[in-house]
Amino acid sequence: MKALPVCFTALLSLCFAIAALAQSPAVDTLPGLSQAMLGQEEAPKPPNWFQQDYPSPKKAALLSLALPGAGQVYNKRWWKVPFVYGAMVGMGITIDYNQDRYRRLRDALELKRDNLPHEFSGTSLDNTRALRSLRDEFDKNTQLAYVGLVIVYGLQAMEAFVDAHLKGFDVNDDLGGIRLKPTAEYYGFSTAPAIGLGLSIPIQSGRGK
Repeated sequence: MKALPVCFTALLSLCFAIAALAQSPAVDTLPGLSQAMLGQEEAPKPPNWFQQDYPSPKKAALLSLALPGAGQVYNKRWWKVPFVYGAMVGMGITIDYNQDRYRRLRDALELKRDNLPHEFSGTSLDNTRALRSLRDEFDKNTQLAYVGLVIVYGLQAMEAFVDAHLKGFDVNDDLGGIRLKPTAEYYGFSTAPAIGLGLSIPIQSGRGK
């Protein structure tokens, strides 16, 4: 029966020793280790493809070529996207309109040459010359509309490219920095100098910000 109190006393002493060890200054290094591990977890992530070298004119142009309007979104010019798609949809409607008229006139011309009734029979267009002239005109308009669509596609990519370039420069908001001063241009010893006014606008690069 004496063994039980002895074991209980030894177990109680061990518990006090563990508690004292837990409160000892030697374990104070653990919070520092935890903070170091926490600092490693909170390290900033490397920038993704869109954030690297922002604003990048090359990336803006590539995005616009891949998807019209994407370059404007990359440049954070959201309000320009409706204009891009408005221009492209407008060119698409123009293509569809001219193609439809071209096909109708083409079919009518073929029927007229075979002396068969057609869509424009009994009208002022009921002759070979008028049908052929209008057919060629709408065919030309269709081709020009396709060219216009390609131009709009290229212009929206070029606009994104130029806008990304301009985002790297900030015009000084201090209008007092704008200076208007007289200038003189000399074109030779035998001619009088050309007198004019020069406008100086301070521009500073914003890439270092």
